[in-house]
Amino acid sequence: MASIAFHFAVYCNPTCHKSYPNYFVVINVFYYLCTIMMLSIIIPIYNVEQRLGQCLQSIASQGLDNCEVIMVDDGSTDGSGDICEQWATRDLRFHVVHQTNNGLSAARNTGIDMAKGDLFTFIDSDDYIAEGTLKPLVERMMADDDISILEYNVMRHVIGNDIKPLGIADAEWENIADYWFQGRAYAHAYAWNKVFRRDVFNGVTFPVGKCFEDVHTLPKLLANVKGRVVTTSHGTYHYVDNPKGITQNASAEDHRSLLEAHIDYLESHKEEMKRQPLSFVSEYYAHVLNIQITATSRYKVPVLLLGMDKYAGQWGIFCGNMSFPSRLKMLFARVFGVKLLTQLL
Repeated sequence: MASIAFHFAVYCNPTCHKSYPNYFVVINVFYYLCTIMMLSIIIPIYNVEQRLGQCLQSIASQGLDNCEVIMVDDGSTDGSGDICEQWATRDLRFHVVHQTNNGLSAARNTGIDMAKGDLFTFIDSDDYIAEGTLKPLVERMMADDDISILEYNVMRHVIGNDIKPLGIADAEWENIADYWFQGRAYAHAYAWNKVFRRDVFNGVTFPVGKCFEDVHTLPKLLANVKGRVVTTSHGTYHYVDNPKGITQNASAEDHRSLLEAHIDYLESHKEEMKRQPLSFVSEYYAHVLNIQITATSRYKVPVLLLGMDKYAGQWGIFCGNMSFPSRLKMLFARVFGVKLLTQLL
């Protein structure tokens, strides 16, 4: 401690700066290491050299000192790894680890293992966040220990330069099932527009080798929630469609995995669905029914989804805010069965 005090005294004495020019660096490093690490920002990276700079710059400009940025280079074969090294050299908050390519989930899991923060958030390397997004979110979670997950707004940049807001509303959910059904969390079960408390990830990792991994993971995280889930219209996560990305090139097996994730939820929440308003349960079932139709008609995935009454105890076709085509599909599935419906569409 005496040595640290000496360094600090030198740093504060202008007459010593010429004799000890490196003490500026020493003190800055010491300050960084001693700062309480509040937020770990985890970025899986693979062959995105054209977009990575925008992503990292948007994070660096958030005005957060007590954070770490963990860049996981998942075996990139372009210049992405070099860009990560440059950022790690010039900004003490940025750290890079290089690993053999093993997919998005494995890269996120590596970041989680390295993370020192009390809070986690994830940003995909071809996306970016609006200025002033993260700091207010962190401050809100610091001020309210009961918030386990804080979800913020999304702007989707669709191929063709169209922009579609997701429209996350201001809400608080003490009942986690209400968040899933009434808050329609199943439709935005992304890992990347949320800030999580560390303990929510106890015993949870992303499933390696699966596409649509967030749909598999969010229900497990919600099961660990001890407080509230809060959604806010503040801030913006800019999701940029990538024609070469994982989702755009999903295989038949990937679509089956997505379908199975939702069916697992239906199977494990039958009693809860009987307590939820039928209109919200119907909307969720219609969502899963559309996934089944797409998986079967385009990718020849077998019909795995049962009728709504097998999960919720009854059908709800003419309630909720479903579109007219969704109501027709629900009605047909009710009368003729899900399998025949998928054969006709």
